[in-house]
Amino acid sequence: MSNYCFIYTSVSKQKWSEQQLKQLLKESRQKNQSLDISGMLLFLDPFFIQILEGEESKVNDLFSTIKQDPRHHKVSLIYKKPIAKRSFADWSMGFNVIKPETVADIDGFSAFFVNPASDSSHIPDEIDRLLKMFKDETLF
Repeated sequence: MSNYCFIYTSVSKQKWSEQQLKQLLKESRQKNQSLDISGMLLFLDPFFIQILEGEESKVNDLFSTIKQDPRHHKVSLIYKKPIAKRSFADWSMGFNVIKPETVADIDGFSAFFVNPASDSSHIPDEIDRLLKMFKDETLF
């Protein structure tokens, strides 16, 4: 069984209150923990960017379920690759809400962080950078 990293983006169909986001996070953490899936979720209204790590079949099944969730659309798998080591092994689901004004101040800012679907030519580099920035807590 090899571990995989799946990263997808989606666009929310609804406005999310702080309480709704907390409930989503709680549910995600419980589900991910039961499946031995780790990762993180970023929300930059109305975009979600989620990283899922774990056994390929489990992550693939979870991603299939996520694609059917009526709360969002334009669900796009933008990155999938086998990984030797999880980046978020200790996290059932890391989470943060990103504000556009915060993102614009990040050194080396990329439009990818505001509109993930805007430019797909450099996705692997941007994703690797995003993973590192989030894990090293330099994104915020």
